[in-house]
Amino acid sequence: MNKLKALSKYSIAITFLALEFFALMAFNFSGSYVVFGSLALALMVLLILFNIKEIKANGLSNIAFFFFPLVLFTLLTAISGYMLPHVSVGDFNYAEIVFIPLGILPIAFVGYMLSIDPNFKLKHLLIVIFGALGIYVSLNLLVNLIYLGAFYTVIYKGYHLYYGGLISSLPVNEFAYTLEGFKFIEVEMGHYVLYPALLLTSSVMLLYLSPKKEKVSFIVYASYTFVALLALILIPSLLSLASIIVVALLLLVVFLGKRFIKTRKVFKIILITGLVLFGLFYLVYVLNNQAFASGISAMIAKNGLLNKLFNTNRFAQVYNPVITNIFNKNHIFGFAAVEVDIGIYDEVHLSGGFIFDSFLTSGIFGALALFLFIFFGFKSFKKYFYNHGDEFPYQALLLLFAIMFIGYSAFFNKGEYALYYKVYRPIYMTAPFMITTFIFTYVYAKAHPYIPEAKKEEAKEEVNNEQI
Repeated sequence: MNKLKALSKYSIAITFLALEFFALMAFNFSGSYVVFGSLALALMVLLILFNIKEIKANGLSNIAFFFFPLVLFTLLTAISGYMLPHVSVGDFNYAEIVFIPLGILPIAFVGYMLSIDPNFKLKHLLIVIFGALGIYVSLNLLVNLIYLGAFYTVIYKGYHLYYGGLISSLPVNEFAYTLEGFKFIEVEMGHYVLYPALLLTSSVMLLYLSPKKEKVSFIVYASYTFVALLALILIPSLLSLASIIVVALLLLVVFLGKRFIKTRKVFKIILITGLVLFGLFYLVYVLNNQAFASGISAMIAKNGLLNKLFNTNRFAQVYNPVITNIFNKNHIFGFAAVEVDIGIYDEVHLSGGFIFDSFLTSGIFGALALFLFIFFGFKSFKKYFYNHGDEFPYQALLLLFAIMFIGYSAFFNKGEYALYYKVYRPIYMTAPFMITTFIFTYVYAKAHPYIPEAKKEEAKEEVNNEQI
């Protein structure tokens, strides 16, 4: 133990190594979840060995509660009825199953470790993450411009391409090229848009950086914003436009909320109202697809407007299959197929919205555990903003990145996005999810710092004295 404590003086080298790891992940290097999981596990071990002194000083009791839903989610997902059948047909391998808990849990623990690492600077990490993401977005944009040209989604709307004599399953205006592993492939537009949308959240820094006093940082973040806008504008789509509008609204909320205290109450009321309405809508949506709630289903089907809203629109036709009868004993722990006839099975595909797909991939309890983890992750931001360890612009950037990824992935981040290749990437097997997991744990640890018992007693005495 004494020898391990002596390693603490070299921890700055491991902190630098952590930045390189996040650069590779933000760049989506290799596109392999096994690679991301292996690197996360290795980084966690190194951070523990070189920061044993900080771990002993801070303890783990303050984050143990936060880890519980994540542990439950990863374990239930790894053994779910979705993963194992797909392994048998070669869509996944056993290494990927093993690294669901051994990749996600380590990256979460890295968030805690870096929150107590005295050598770690959040501003350096954000520059690295968005820098690597900017390079990735730039390459994707460049290839699309070379292959199809600017505004091809408008110019060639409705046209199809042929590959190996086969017509593309989607028209040109609904797909784009992105780097997957070490080659560029055709993917659905929702997958392409995700990355520039995430990069665009870096624009929040432009609200607080001074072009004169912080010239270099301002130019860096301005370049990130410029690249993101180019990628969204030159390859236009409804998702691109929606992403720009959402980020602009988030910037407005951050700016007004920081500058005018009175607006915070208004935003809070709007947020709570919106979440309650969405919660009720989501509950009805789920019940509408359950056999035991046939009365609700029949009532909705009889009403033209409700039937259109919950059953017959194109989104419902994609989302409904993955939440149909999820309380069935064969579906409660996740499922990969439904029985069509005796001995014949039809695969249930990922819908592209993790709030639906989680029931498919992780079962009821796994999905609820994931939702709980995300809820506590966002909730911890409230205390985090009162923490003076990090500057407000960097805190806001973490929040915007998490909101954009979770919000976008709730409906549009499809896991089966390749046109001519077989690709299965549920949300938990992607680099942005691992980065978001790191963010949530880092923020939670910062918002709930370890307080020694002696200091707790002193704080209680001060409160009692004030009351007296």
